[in-house]
Amino acid sequence: MAEDPAVSLDEGQARRIQFWLLEMVPARGCDVRRAPTVEITITGPYADELHPPLLARVEAIAGCRFGVVTTGG
Repeated sequence: MAEDPAVSLDEGQARRIQFWLLEMVPARGCDVRRAPTVEITITGPYADELHPPLLARVEAIAGCRFGVVTTGG
């Protein structure tokens, strides 16, 4: 979830983030909510394992920092 609730993504940013996550995380799916609060949901057995360099890439595309919330499975 974006740390700044005022941030929104355009369609291109959302697609790039989705591409990077689906390429790098063995996930069944990835949903990017663009506004009002930007939220990325990754589903799959390894969804909780978001490596720092990949998180940094997502933050660079979005132009904001993200807090990671895990659901435990």
